[in-house]
Order: sequence, then C-alpha cells, then structure tokens
Amino acid sequence: MTATGSITVAGFQFGLYNQSELALVFETGFEDFLSTASEDLHRSLVFKEGFTSVGIEKTLYQAKTGDQILWEIIEGNSERWFLVYHPQNGTLQQQAQYDPAQQTWTIHCEAQQIQKDKVLNPLAYPMAPLLWYVLTTEEPLLLMHASGILDGQKGRIFAGFSGVGKSTMAGIWERNGAQVINDDRLLLKKEKDGSWRMYNTPMYYRALPATAPLKAIYLPYHSAQNTCQPITGALALANLLAFTIHHGYDPTHVLHHSNVAEDLLQTVSIAKLGVVPTDAIIDFIKANEQSAS
Repeated sequence: MTATGSITVAGFQFGLYNQSELALVFETGFEDFLSTASEDLHRSLVFKEGFTSVGIEKTLYQAKTGDQILWEIIEGNSERWFLVYHPQNGTLQQQAQYDPAQQTWTIHCEAQQIQKDKVLNPLAYPMAPLLWYVLTTEEPLLLMHASGILDGQKGRIFAGFSGVGKSTMAGIWERNGAQVINDDRLLLKKEKDGSWRMYNTPMYYRALPATAPLKAIYLPYHSAQNTCQPITGALALANLLAFTIHHGYDPTHVLHHSNVAEDLLQTVSIAKLGVVPTDAIIDFIKANEQSAS
C-alpha cells in the first residue's frame, strides 16, 4: 500500500491511503498542510467508502452540543471506535478506528456528490481534531483552545473559556505588527532540544502552517485595570489543564497529559492576566516580563 500524499501538522506526517475508487476532498483549511508523502511518515490514515457494521458494546465518551452528539467513543467488535456525526444535522458522518500498535487510523465514510462527481471527504469536521487529540495522548503535545501570537521574538498564548478575550488579544497584537499563529486551536509541542513551540492546525478557513517558540501563557479576564498574577505549582498545573483538551475516558491519557503539562511548566511561565482591551496591554505585558526576568 502506497501513500498518495500526506498531511503535516506540528511536524508529524500523516500518510494518506485511499482504498476507494473515489477522489478525496478536504476542507479549505487543509490546503496548505497537504504535500506529497515522504518515507518518514508518523501516522497512517486509511480511507474506505461506506460504513461498516459496528455493534456497540459500551459507550466510553460522548461530546455534545446541547442534546446533539458531535462524536462518541464506543467499544464495539472488541475494538475502540470513534463515531462522528454531522455538526448540523446529526447524521453519522464517519466511523473511525485507531490501531495504536500500527499507529494507523481506518476511517469509513459515505460518498458525497459535488457537482457531477462522487467524492470522499473523510476528515470533515469534527473528525480531524480527533486525530490531533489522539496524537497528544502519545506524544509530548497538548491541544489547547487558545490564541497564539509571535511578536517577532517571543511567542505568547492567551487561553481561557469563550468570552474572556482570546481573539480580542490576538487582534490587538496583530494590529500592532505581531503574527497570529491561530486564534482558536493550538498544539503545544516539546521539541527534541527540550524547547516548546506552538503550532496551528487546519481550520475551516485557509491559513499557512505556522509555528512560534512558546515563552509565556496568559489566562486573560476582563478587568477595570491591567493586572498580572504569576501562578506556580499545583495551581499553575490545574489552570493549564483546565484549558487543554482532554477527554478523560482513559486514565493513561489523563496521566500523560498531566505529565506533559507539568514538564511544560518547568520552562514556560503562566499568569492570570486582568485586561483592559486597549493597545496599552502590550506594553504592560512586556514590562512585567522584563521585571520578572
């Protein structure tokens, strides 16, 4: 079996193996992450047309929006399966099974009609983010809901729940000349030299692959004045894990993520950041970093 191409995310190459006779299509955000396959593949994605029979023996986890299931993890046919549903109409979109020994995904989906052609769209959202998540359970990685920026020298991320101002912070830095790595979903990776970097992932819009050294993590909240409170120890670990993506259905995954987060905090600072959303927040952050160094 020969890979027809690859998707590279955070330096990891996913080889693409199409076992159908149909052409593959991917969402717009994948365009600049696609390339020809090399011999140095880290994971394999095998795509098959049509669903297979999976008997549900046990439900391990469900991700929901309101009453609608976005995806669920089940035990079926003595294997662990991911059942992924269309985010608008709730119909079954993909069946996926991951073999950790072979580091291979097998993804089943039905053909779609695009104009006159039948095609497969095997990584349609929310399937693709599950690939990045499972990768974080095996590698020195964390997946975060956060915005990340690079001011030319230092990379910073702003993490928190919806509404705290992550995208606002990214916008302030961008209009002052910084590069936005991503304003929603980031992979944090420990490199071979021990340093940490942030990487963007394919989104619903087109964006070039981007990365930056990770030097500081901020947890912004709305405030009457700009304030900065560094946190350490167990409190820092708890706050970091609160904004990483981890599903909790497998204790080994929870332990892995906790260990990776603890490792990250040995070299990357984290602080709660009270924010008045004006350009002055940039100088405030830089002044605090300089005084702490």
